[in-house]
Amino acid sequence: MTLNRQDKEIVRRRFCAYCIKVMHGEALNYFDELERQRTREVTFSELLQKDMDSLYYCDDYNMADYFTVMGRQIPVRDEWISKALKKLPSKKREIILMLYFLDMTEKEIAACLKLVQSTVHYHKDDSLKLLRKLME
Repeated sequence: MTLNRQDKEIVRRRFCAYCIKVMHGEALNYFDELERQRTREVTFSELLQKDMDSLYYCDDYNMADYFTVMGRQIPVRDEWISKALKKLPSKKREIILMLYFLDMTEKEIAACLKLVQSTVHYHKDDSLKLLRKLME
């Protein structure tokens, strides 16, 4: 069956009209689905902190070694670091713990331990070298 030019144009226009109806229906379905999704889902940025906390749970095994510095218990959870810290002399261990676990400056440590800041700096450098050797 061959179609003349006018019939081909009619078929083309009907097909275009059909495609437009189908695309319009799909767009409406898409917008309906988005609306249903908005009513069922909440973005993370809209959640309250207490709701965010209920989404996960962290097991806390008391596998940490505790070191006492300035009357405070400092937990060290990494086994290698803990073993290396135990091998350090007490003054050097105390300086490292104050620096890296209590976030104190060398000046603050010097004031607490009644030392000169350069001595604290020397102990810090020496302790870090020793820790590197122990952890290799």
